[in-house]
Amino acid sequence: MEQKKERFLNYIKSRYALWILTLILVFMIELLNRGKVQDLTKWVFKEESFFPAFVLTYGIVYGILSLFIALIGRAQIAYWTISTVLVLIAFISGIKWKLIEVPLMPWDVTMTDEAMDLSGYLHEVPIKMVIAILAFVAVGILLFKKLPHVQRKFSWKERGLFLALSIVLLGVITTDKPIAIKKHFGIEYSRTIQDLNYKKNGFLISTILNVDQAIVEKPKGYSEEKIKSLVGSNSKSGKVDPKVNPNVIVILSESLWDMTKMKDVKLSKDPLSFYHSLQKKYSSGEMLSPAYGGWTANVEFEVLTGNTVRFLPQGAIPYNQYINHGVDSLASILGRQGYNTTAISPTHSRFYQANKVYQNFGFSRFISGEFFEDKKKGPYIADEEVAKKIIETTDKSSGSDFIFANTMENHGSYIDKYKDKKTVKVEGQMSAETKDMLENYATGAADADEMLKQLVEHYQKSKEPTIVVFFGDHLPPLGRNYSAYKDAKYIDKDSGPDFLPSASTDYGDQTKGSVKELDFLNKMYRTPLMVWNNYLPEHQDKLDISPNFIGPYVLNLAQKEGTYYTNYLYNLSKKYPMIPPQEYYSQMKIKPEDLADYQMMQYDVMFGEQYGYGKLKDQIATKKMIFGYGDMTIENVELQLSGSEKTIHVTGKNFSGGSEIYLDGKAIETKYQSDGSLIGVVKDEGKVATAKIQVKNGPKGIDLAVSNVYQMKK
Repeated sequence: MEQKKERFLNYIKSRYALWILTLILVFMIELLNRGKVQDLTKWVFKEESFFPAFVLTYGIVYGILSLFIALIGRAQIAYWTISTVLVLIAFISGIKWKLIEVPLMPWDVTMTDEAMDLSGYLHEVPIKMVIAILAFVAVGILLFKKLPHVQRKFSWKERGLFLALSIVLLGVITTDKPIAIKKHFGIEYSRTIQDLNYKKNGFLISTILNVDQAIVEKPKGYSEEKIKSLVGSNSKSGKVDPKVNPNVIVILSESLWDMTKMKDVKLSKDPLSFYHSLQKKYSSGEMLSPAYGGWTANVEFEVLTGNTVRFLPQGAIPYNQYINHGVDSLASILGRQGYNTTAISPTHSRFYQANKVYQNFGFSRFISGEFFEDKKKGPYIADEEVAKKIIETTDKSSGSDFIFANTMENHGSYIDKYKDKKTVKVEGQMSAETKDMLENYATGAADADEMLKQLVEHYQKSKEPTIVVFFGDHLPPLGRNYSAYKDAKYIDKDSGPDFLPSASTDYGDQTKGSVKELDFLNKMYRTPLMVWNNYLPEHQDKLDISPNFIGPYVLNLAQKEGTYYTNYLYNLSKKYPMIPPQEYYSQMKIKPEDLADYQMMQYDVMFGEQYGYGKLKDQIATKKMIFGYGDMTIENVELQLSGSEKTIHVTGKNFSGGSEIYLDGKAIETKYQSDGSLIGVVKDEGKVATAKIQVKNGPKGIDLAVSNVYQMKK
């Protein structure tokens, strides 16, 4: 009896040791991924809503350990094997998160260039991470020595039990079958804010959720011969005039929507009054957006490339997942015809990996948020500042320009956004919160309309032929579960899912195609679209199209050379101007087989061998994209005294709003001047006399643009 009791206690002790070792490994993975002990403890102990994610992470790691014990038969070898792999991955993720504020994603395995980039930063690994890894190894070795039972070889019977346990744990957690365990544990997932996913859900759960979004299957019949036959069958879609090269300016206006559609809401003024005046003379209509409330990058992706997210896994964000090689776009198409190609955005250069994506799209220049002055309306850069950058770019350049710009001012949240500076008042039967949201949103929409007016009035006076495309990317997220839309009686009380989806929610494809749900789609996914120009005869096209057809339409309007792909899309748009979610195909009279060639060509350019590009395959991505305005040059530096403040006045070329002066390698307070010069505040006048002065643009640790080094002399 005593022997049986001892054997049982030893058995429990060996299992208890595995539980402790698993717990230590979970802590190690998350510590390396997050980089700070306080972030780890907050996730495990201080945030009640995060604890279920910790429990599931523990289950995943124990399931992996059980699997390797079943395969190897020895706990110690199994433990150090999975520890080596998981710790290394978490270590790399922590470095990436620290350097570029994005953790390691499943699709990073396809981004070999980025992996090479990260290897160059290994010398910047914090010593604390190295110490943590050494401590983890030491504790693990100590536990295995102190608990000898876990070193023994497991019997085949026990290995079978471990295998069954691993299948149950990993199967249920990764597949949500037969029970939706992530839903029951309250796991939520954001498709745009990945760092939030990793902070809330942990590294392993976020990785599992992202894997679901990464797989794209090869279409049946895909081959070089098939693609070449499609290339040959798509001839030019319209007249091409090489003598006229208009500027083509495409503006994505954040959350732009026509509020006058709300019949039960009275506005003190029309927020889109100028837009509506243009509708009387120029081509306009509505764009069927693939997004609501966010996911701007997916709309950009469709407009610039002609590809569609309708053929990608639900929730996929191509900018984050797939654009790791050259993909033909309006920038590369017009760039091959001699255009200057510029992307302009008031957000930081790494938002949605734009710094990589725009280069792969063939843009020659990217003026990102780091090159803007900090002039805001509400919490974001004002729309008028984006308009100034557009005008500045075309005025300074020689030749014709293609510009793609997006705005940020009217991004949510809309609660108390403009405070006492709201310019549009709202009346109607609604709550005070809804009224505040609508007035804040309307104020931002009016500023977007003013931006359009600013651009049109400028280019009306310009001698350069110019086309301006202006559209909204998606409707604004006015409250959780569309609360403001419902309160204002724009949609029914029972319309739509919760805005913040859980891991089990297929957000955006939750409808089933009924008449009521089609009405919801038309109300909540259509945004304004305007195409204005200053040189063509007056005409009006009714533009009710999907964003993927905007590029082919504009190329045809400008009479510029397209490609086999844009020719195909232009012709397809005549038959099917809008591509909705698949469940609406029947109601919108779309035959899936009619889109098979489209899907085949998209697969080729995004995931296949790019047979359609032919010799252009390696000529689409820009070899070296310029950030900002080109090389900055310091021409002169003068020490100035103004009262008690000592400053240096730096003059030169290509400085901008985000430029910072560095004195002997350290950034100092910098003010951008209207004449393009810089003023830097110095504390020690003596150090300036022999200092080395340099100007840089970019976030901390990343130099997007740098100047020459100017040596001060006594």
